[in-house]
Amino acid sequence: MSYTRIEDLSNEIFYEIFEYIECNYLYQAFSNLNARFKMLLDYPFLSLRMNLSAQSECEIQKYRTRFIMPNKHRIASLDLHGSSSLPIDSSFTRLHSLICNQVPHHQFVSILPILTYLPRLSSINVHFSNEIVNLTEIYQSLFLLPCLTKLELSAKGYSLTMTLLMNQSERYSTIKHLVMNHPCKLEELIILLSYVPSLRHLTCMELCEHDQVIPQIMPLKLMNLRSMTIHTCNVDFNQFEIFIQHVCKQLRYLCMTTSHDISYLDANRWERLISQYLSSLRILKFTYDEYFYQKIELASYHDLLNQFTTPFWLIQGWLFCIIVDIDYWPPIKISYSIDRDKNRSVYSDPTGINLTIDHLYFAASRENLVDKIFSFICKFSITHLHIDCQKLFYPKFIQLLQMLPNLKSLTITSLSYFKLKNIEYVQSQLDNNQIASVEIQSFMEENDLEKIQFFINLCPSMEFLQVKCKNIFNISSVLQCILSKNLAKFSYLSLWLPLTNDKMIKELREIVNQEQLLAHEYRITRTSDRIYVQLKL
Repeated sequence: MSYTRIEDLSNEIFYEIFEYIECNYLYQAFSNLNARFKMLLDYPFLSLRMNLSAQSECEIQKYRTRFIMPNKHRIASLDLHGSSSLPIDSSFTRLHSLICNQVPHHQFVSILPILTYLPRLSSINVHFSNEIVNLTEIYQSLFLLPCLTKLELSAKGYSLTMTLLMNQSERYSTIKHLVMNHPCKLEELIILLSYVPSLRHLTCMELCEHDQVIPQIMPLKLMNLRSMTIHTCNVDFNQFEIFIQHVCKQLRYLCMTTSHDISYLDANRWERLISQYLSSLRILKFTYDEYFYQKIELASYHDLLNQFTTPFWLIQGWLFCIIVDIDYWPPIKISYSIDRDKNRSVYSDPTGINLTIDHLYFAASRENLVDKIFSFICKFSITHLHIDCQKLFYPKFIQLLQMLPNLKSLTITSLSYFKLKNIEYVQSQLDNNQIASVEIQSFMEENDLEKIQFFINLCPSMEFLQVKCKNIFNISSVLQCILSKNLAKFSYLSLWLPLTNDKMIKELREIVNQEQLLAHEYRITRTSDRIYVQLKL
């Protein structure tokens, strides 16, 4: 059966469509069309979505009178904002999602008894507007909800406390996804976890130091916990290890950031912890932030960082990266991280270290600082460099390349202000470099061709080049640059365009054939935003 008009669709299809449209927009669009649509909107089993988050107090009162009060039994999703009273009672029998943004603590506490009588309420997201001292009553009440599977609580302040006791009963919460957007002590987290044995995903904004001895309140049975994210971990590594050993053995995903304890930079301890207690772990995203306020010096623990490139880490596909943020000054921020880098070039050495330098710009007043940073990072075996040259003084960039003799791949964010000088001298100083891959991530302008030629000449071992082009007519010039150098190992050119299509491929083949650019056999393929030219050497 073919449909030629929207009116031909069945009522059931309209009901499904309506459930995705916010109530106010739904009534504005359909209530005055005809009698059929008015009847559809009045259907008693139609689930309604209501969002009051972007409305004034006056508009909220009108909204409540027109939509909320007559339709309490049909509301499935309710998004509230601000200090107005919460219009919730036991009539909201179909409510499954409740969002309260910037709500006063006392107002949310007042509706907690009502929430326990809502049989379908499965998701709650609360962001308190005021600093509150105790979250005990909130968690105690929400853990009693019969169908709650997702809970997200956001609260301000560092004086928050939770005086819950360890759960000794057989009554547990059904929560599977818990997001704690507030500081939490380690012992408080452990006690909370004793109430949620079905938990699968845990997110904690900040994990603070604890006051109790962890083994006294262990172990917990969290056989379903698969994912844990800690945005800021201020617990020392010894206690974190104990926590992992007793609570998180089933983890498949672990994401955390810390700057608290340099023991976190001990790759061998991580390897033992993962091998013995996290055998199911597949994704590890770990970041350690270090801040230098005055001197930037290599310490003994920095010598251990190369241990993150041993076969254990490579087999897992977890790659080590150093990120230097020069604009974060004072202090200078240097981050050491482990992650599965899907964008890393296949030509980079996986046994080396990936270095990213952000916001590196040169000024006379910062020359000494930049030199100290370069001296610091050159102590590591850097094989991949990702750098923004937009504000970088050209001699400083060349100086950095000279200090990284193991470099295999180079990614440049921008060439806009990259001024070439003393090209022949520079190339003679870097003639023995091992760079096999070069990626330029800014769109190529006409005056950038000379800069691309510079990198082609600079890297005699180049095998792969990726550049951004605004159209395919830039491609001919890039190919000519490559072929004029006669690079012995070059085999792959990637052209990054806003959009590609089959017509572009045809035109590119015609350009290559007409101008006889390629003496070798070649293959041209594309994705949605890439064109690949592969030479068959």
